Amino acid sequence: MSRKLSDLVPEMQEKARLFSDKMLEAGIRFLITRTRCTPEEQAELYAQGRTKPGPIVTWTLQSKHLLGEAFDIAILKDNKPVWDKKVDVNVNSIPDYGEAMIIGESVGLTAGGRWAHVDLPHYQLHKEA
Repeated sequence: MSRKLSDLVPEMQEKARLFSDKMLEAGIRFLITRTRCTPEEQAELYAQGRTKPGPIVTWTLQSKHLLGEAFDIAILKDNKPVWDKKVDVNVNSIPDYGEAMIIGESVGLTAGGRWAHVDLPHYQLHKEA
């Protein structure tokens, strides 16, 4: 699995840079944990929590990561990743993942934190149907 922005399609590279700039302006430290992956890597992730040990981390074999149209992040606190599962974007004090969702959407990304199967770290290109 890649963590390189250069492995994303050009439109996603641009949006990832905008996202990064706005996160920096907001004072939210993060790292990109995943950009593009192969079908085999996606299948391995899909197996986790199903036929392999560990929690389920993906609900699809058809991820936008396969196309270079998605990236995942981890918010950093004290230089360590924080996996915040409690996000309420309707409160004044928005947790960092909630604020990241707002930032992602402001640059034209779809935030996985809005999905029925919440995927807080995930951002992908917003494509009109």
